[in-house]
Amino acid sequence: MVTHPMRQGTYQVSSGYGPRWGTFHAGLDFAAPIGTPIYAAADGVVVEGRERYNVSGFGSWIWLDCQDSVGKDFIYGHVKHDGILVKAGDRVRAGQQIGVVGNEGQSTGPHLHFEVWGAPGRLGGAHQDPAPYLAGAAQPGDTVGKQGGTLHGIDISEHNDGLSCVKAKQEGMEFAIIRLCDGTYVDPVFHSHLADAEQAGMLISTYWYLRAPSEGTTIAQQVDVIDQQMGGRRDLPVWIDVESIDERFPPGDPRHYLLHGEDVWEAKRELERRGYRVPGVYSGAWYWEHMPGGEPSMQGLGALWCSNYGDSNGVGEPRALYASEGGDHHPGWDYPLGDRKPDLLQFGSRGTVAGHPNVDINAYRGTRGELEALFTGKQELSMSEIQRILDHIDRKAEETKRYVDIRITDPIGSDVKDIRQQLTGGRDKIVRKDGTVDIEASYPGWKHLGLNEKGKGITPVDALAHMIQMIVRIERKLDQLLGGKH
Repeated sequence: MVTHPMRQGTYQVSSGYGPRWGTFHAGLDFAAPIGTPIYAAADGVVVEGRERYNVSGFGSWIWLDCQDSVGKDFIYGHVKHDGILVKAGDRVRAGQQIGVVGNEGQSTGPHLHFEVWGAPGRLGGAHQDPAPYLAGAAQPGDTVGKQGGTLHGIDISEHNDGLSCVKAKQEGMEFAIIRLCDGTYVDPVFHSHLADAEQAGMLISTYWYLRAPSEGTTIAQQVDVIDQQMGGRRDLPVWIDVESIDERFPPGDPRHYLLHGEDVWEAKRELERRGYRVPGVYSGAWYWEHMPGGEPSMQGLGALWCSNYGDSNGVGEPRALYASEGGDHHPGWDYPLGDRKPDLLQFGSRGTVAGHPNVDINAYRGTRGELEALFTGKQELSMSEIQRILDHIDRKAEETKRYVDIRITDPIGSDVKDIRQQLTGGRDKIVRKDGTVDIEASYPGWKHLGLNEKGKGITPVDALAHMIQMIVRIERKLDQLLGGKH
């Protein structure tokens, strides 16, 4: 798969391929601020990465061998050395972030110098104009979402007031979890963070810093504040943050930990009673394992969002920090709470995001669609699942024909066909050369309802989902125009 090395809107082409200043410029230059993410242009293997420094001219570089996938090698020059996320021998996927823009070596300003080398590669091959290769290339975010990988995101509160979610998204932060309240204390920047994250197109969830009833407010009173913050919305999931302490007592003293397992269950029940989606619980081993009454089971509480800062809880760019702690082999992924390993990992609290220090940074091992399903509980049907449903309908139709001796043109069988026609736009059985059926091509959809990204007609279900999304966007726009007043 051909993928652009930078996301659209994050750069400007500052120099092309060809003669320049009495010599030959062997690549394309993409001017961008230091720290702007850069991505693998195809599936391949890292020849040289963060272990190389002081490379002649480039100062610091990444060299990818993608001969097996696209017959090319790629050179990324002037990469910020401490922002390189890969090392020699690493296998990378198209669209995977591998580093950030720097100003290393002989550079007139921050930019990425990008070269394309034909077979057999940089050693023995010849450099080529990157522009034809990148014509029609996929955007990095699109390919990562389809191929899997690891997503990064932030959780934010009033302590991060002024942080731009739009800029955070440009830096590769795909999701934001926004604080609603601390007990009955209203987070004053929740609404501004939410509007910013929605504008940025991030996946969004919220969290509630749960206070123990012994601290003076009931669970119901705290959820009243959530109702106030949400203003009737039920599309935003609410995580339960479990870490309330009594600072008069030191860690290790049982009185330091204020929440019981039953408090967490009561919070979950009250949220769900009022119609909120609860993806799960946030906590850390430092708290969960010392709760009064013993470590609670996670059974029935949903997903686990866990804090584990590794060895150093370092300062800097989130992806580089994640890589420095082992990346997808970070020890936090294998440390369970209540017999459940983390689904979402908060691997640091001192990340630098959108120019702001001390930001909580998180990782999710999976696709954007999978994370959205974790947040919302909504699962998309795959083509194979749709086929199983339709096959089941067909089988039931055949059984009906056998037992009541009707023809397919009679009411019951005809109704079944009508249902399938309405769901899929019909069925034109497409058989491949090897004899297998091309399921996706067999159902053309309804072109007058609109086309999907593959140019196929969408189904009534797709159209309804799109209408709902449009209504939600219109409602939000009206809220913004009316200043939140109804």
